[in-house]
This record gives sequence, structure tokens and C-alpha cells, in this order.
Amino acid sequence: MKLALTTAITLVAFAAAPAFAQDTGFYGTIGYGNYSADDADLGAIQLRGGYNFNEFLGAEIEAGVGIADESTTIGGINANVELENSYGAYAVGRIPFAEKADVFGRIGYVSTEIKASAGGVSASADDDAAALGIGGDYYFAPNQGIRVGYTYLDYDDSIDVIDVAYVLKF
Repeated sequence: MKLALTTAITLVAFAAAPAFAQDTGFYGTIGYGNYSADDADLGAIQLRGGYNFNEFLGAEIEAGVGIADESTTIGGINANVELENSYGAYAVGRIPFAEKADVFGRIGYVSTEIKASAGGVSASADDDAAALGIGGDYYFAPNQGIRVGYTYLDYDDSIDVIDVAYVLKF
């Protein structure tokens, strides 16, 4: 009986190993992120590169470059505000809930540079902050999918980022 149980457990472990191996490795994303603060909504092209250590844990880096500015009023003065860039690094936790989908949470650290100009005068500011996010991935092919996420950037004036991206697993 013990031999049969040991054999069955061994066979299940070997059969499951290829499925687990598919959940590890490198991935990349390209997408659009909307950075929303109290006074402005700014858009950026975002690139991410990551590595899944197993089906539950991974790490990723992110870079965003602003492509959509906004004209707004700050302190009674009309100003143009734009996102210059944003960089971050995250630890990622995943929970697969279907064969083609998972949900994730991420925690990390970001650095963002924003530029404002008014009346021919411009100024830039950059700052670092903690970041906390949630989202989900849906894979329409074995190595291709769509990602939707929300990330909270903990600046003095917090920034909420909602993003949609194409995912490619390598």
C-alpha cells in the first residue's frame, strides 16, 4: 500500500512539473497608463520587464514616458503639466484563478518627474515614493495576454495610475 501511494504521489509530481515550469520565466509588457492627481490627468507609454520565480512570486521593473499633458489651473494660474518619466521596481505576488487568468498584487518603489510651465516659465520636480498595486492578467494565447492594473503612488499629493498593457512571456 505504501509503495502504491508513494508511486502515485511521484507520478503526480512529475506530471505537474511541466505546468509549474510554464509559470516561471521572463515577461515584458507595453501599454498605456493614466496618471491621475488632484489637478491633472497625465498619460504615459509604459514598458515593464519581469521575472516569475514560480507561479506565485515575481519581480518587475517599469518605465513610463509621458505622452499626454494637461492644461490646468494651479493656484489661480493656468499651467501646462506633463509627465516627463516614471521608473519603478516591484515585488509581485500572483494568484492563478483560472487556466488563462491570474490576479496580482505588487509593492515597490517609484521615482517620477513632472514638469509644469506657465507664462513662459517652466519648472520640473522629481520625487520618490512607495507604490502599491493590484490587477489581473488574461492570456488569450500560451505566451500572450492583456493586463489591467491599478497602482497607488504614495506622494504628498497621491497619484493613482490605471493601466492597460499587452503581455508577452518569453
